[in-house]
Amino acid sequence: MIPISPADVEACVERLRDLIRIPSVNPPDGGVDVAAGRDPRGGETAVATHCAEELTAAGIAAEVIEAAPGRGSCFARLPATVADPEPPLVLLSHVDVVPVDAESWTHDPFGGELVDGVIWGRGAIDMKDMLAMELGVLLALHRSGAERRRDVILAAVADEEAGGEFGALHWVRTRPDLFADGAGRPAAAALNEVGGYPIHLGGRRFYAIQVAEKGILWTRITASGTPGHGSMPHADNPTVKLARAVTRLAEARQPMRLTPVVEAFLRGMGMDAVADAVARGAEDELAAILDAGLPDPVMRRSLDAMLRDTVTPTILRSGKKMNVIPGSGDGEIDVRTLPDTDQDAFLAQLQAIAGDEVTLSAVMAMPPVEAPADAPIVDLMHAALRRADPEGTPLPMMITPGTDAKALALLGIPTYGFAPLLLDPDTPFLSLFHAHDERVPASALAFGLPVLADVVGRFVIAR
Repeated sequence: MIPISPADVEACVERLRDLIRIPSVNPPDGGVDVAAGRDPRGGETAVATHCAEELTAAGIAAEVIEAAPGRGSCFARLPATVADPEPPLVLLSHVDVVPVDAESWTHDPFGGELVDGVIWGRGAIDMKDMLAMELGVLLALHRSGAERRRDVILAAVADEEAGGEFGALHWVRTRPDLFADGAGRPAAAALNEVGGYPIHLGGRRFYAIQVAEKGILWTRITASGTPGHGSMPHADNPTVKLARAVTRLAEARQPMRLTPVVEAFLRGMGMDAVADAVARGAEDELAAILDAGLPDPVMRRSLDAMLRDTVTPTILRSGKKMNVIPGSGDGEIDVRTLPDTDQDAFLAQLQAIAGDEVTLSAVMAMPPVEAPADAPIVDLMHAALRRADPEGTPLPMMITPGTDAKALALLGIPTYGFAPLLLDPDTPFLSLFHAHDERVPASALAFGLPVLADVVGRFVIAR
């Protein structure tokens, strides 16, 4: 297997701190306000270059390629060493992070500070921690000199936070060879962000292994009207039309339903009452069960979102001056769909709810993805977690956000969320994504690095 030493863990912690200090904010043209006074332009390329330089110095072939100036991704490969190799494994991560509101942070969001054993900064959870661990595993595998029965590909890509047009989606469309072996066979699997974290419930730990994620249907809403003076109100006001429409959309709660992965996840955690309430369509009963059984409000929201299509208005734009009724306005709605939802039909349903005062149109539509939960690599994840934490119970699950798994699915590559971390019950893991004061305990990396190495080693090293 891949040996991981205390020095490797220490190097991983320092690597994460270094990565956080590079302000790879997406969008990179948002100005210094989105990056705590730093210039985010070229940040993605800077992170990719930082990774490539460390790998190259260790003797691993790595390259930085850009889909556009400053939008760089790092690709590296440890080739198989056996005569008849199996298809590759991809270690997938993204180098971009979301903007920050620096005044709301306890510590510098790009300082990479280590305070009382905790690493603070944007990307600590989403997802430079996984990138730091993947780099550590690749370096340790190379250093071990073990025979490899498949290529191991590191893909640290740009633009995940905006859909991947300058990252995974771009490279899947233009350079599928980056995710394949020399014979053109796509990777057998990819390991990605989010999964592998513990859920504390009823005094037990459950490790969520991501095998599925909801679909994305980012939607634009537009309205037009008659411009005029604000002192003379009239009914043909696009601002009012938008407000009415988004209120109707937000209040039209979609019906709940069970998908197989979510039902297995619920029942595996002993939450049969939740699954049974959903099966009966008992909304009020479900709310009461969740309120009583899940003290974490973010976990309650996450679980509820696993049970239905969701429609979340996020941006409204209308008017440029207080005393001018605008002639038009628009907004954006974050729509997420369950695996069995027909996205075209659902958009038509939303249009009917919004009404004929506005028009809805899809900005980006990406279907849900699901990978086999009984695949050999998933068995390795279960076994590695049990070895590291015999009291924990791994369970496949579906996440509600989207990841670059959707891009790799276009190549037929099953992608699993497995960024293993051991966190105490007081660490608000789900609340830290895209939030103020993003942080991760160094002890979580000390747990996760050898677990990730265990899975990679058993999947890759020749027996």
